[in-house]
Amino acid sequence: MSGHFVIITSQKLCVNELENGFNYTYWHEESLTLMEISALPITPVDPNSPIPLYHQIEIDLRALITAKKLRSDDMLPPEQELCRVYGVGRHTMRMALSRLVADNLIARKAGRGTVVKALPDPTRFYLDRSFTRQIEEMGLQPHSEVLEVATGIVDLTAPRAFHGKVGVNYMRLERLRYGDNQPIGLQIALILTELCPGLESHDFATESFYEVLNHDYNLLITEISHVVSATTAAKEHSDLLQVSLGDALLVVKTTAFVNDHRIIEQTTSYYRADRYEFSTTHTYEGG
Repeated sequence: MSGHFVIITSQKLCVNELENGFNYTYWHEESLTLMEISALPITPVDPNSPIPLYHQIEIDLRALITAKKLRSDDMLPPEQELCRVYGVGRHTMRMALSRLVADNLIARKAGRGTVVKALPDPTRFYLDRSFTRQIEEMGLQPHSEVLEVATGIVDLTAPRAFHGKVGVNYMRLERLRYGDNQPIGLQIALILTELCPGLESHDFATESFYEVLNHDYNLLITEISHVVSATTAAKEHSDLLQVSLGDALLVVKTTAFVNDHRIIEQTTSYYRADRYEFSTTHTYEGG
């Protein structure tokens, strides 16, 4: 088997049960595949790129996982080796890996290393991810067509969530979102620009809104609320999303907040319902 080898990581006592007066002990062997660094088509970071180094690594490792160069239960090469090949320090590498952990693509195993997890269902969206990252996780190339960019000042005709921001500047961004060359969603976003002046100068045909907020304005989305409903496609929807009049659409109204629960965005998205579904996970904390 070229390029990688299998190691036995541990033997575990699984069951110790009493049957017919005898104590039976069952063991199982857990095996993982450790990838050799030379077997992976890694692209070293470009220090001259405007994309942060940790994000370059994240994008590259994500691509290796979605292309199945790294498969479920493969162990990543040691962190020191990854740092050497990518040409970065440990802090940068850990930032990149932590983002993949947060997206449930890899998991850190105490005393063993970092393991690739099974890829998510390719037809399932997760509401706590940006559209760009959702599409990347599906193994598709995200692409946006900007239909309109406009600026204005919030007044009482704005959505109710913005009524406490009357007089504040905003940007209206309407985009058609694609996975590869297939239209998937129509998004109409109202974004308060008091914390991100000049936002309208960015090219949101190629840039991710959440990434721009993070990297250019040091603003991190800390909370997202969603209201999910259904509707049928009107003519403007059917033309853009390439569906028939009256076809079912999922409507997702999203309100995003940054630090200190400050509202920054409200978006209405219309998604094709013939091939996609939404899923969200809540953690039960007892009580």
